[in-house]
Amino acid sequence: MRIKAIEARIARLEASQWFSALGRLSDADLDRQIVLGLNDMASDWPSFGAMVTNLRESPAPADKDLAGQIEAFITDWQKQQREKATQ
Repeated sequence: MRIKAIEARIARLEASQWFSALGRLSDADLDRQIVLGLNDMASDWPSFGAMVTNLRESPAPADKDLAGQIEAFITDWQKQQREKATQ
């Protein structure tokens, strides 16, 4: 892809409402939005762990990757919450 085409795509992305709305959030607010989204996703399963297990057992590589990303995010988020509690 040419540089001009890439620059045009970036400009369109930056101009979009989605990018602008998320771009203004602090890291903490963005984390809260992610956690809310994950909780909404997990509402279809009996537990959060069941959702991640289901994704891990999926034959789709993207689902397996998503399960790993979710676990890594939640582990980091929980660590941050524990650190905040001890301060």
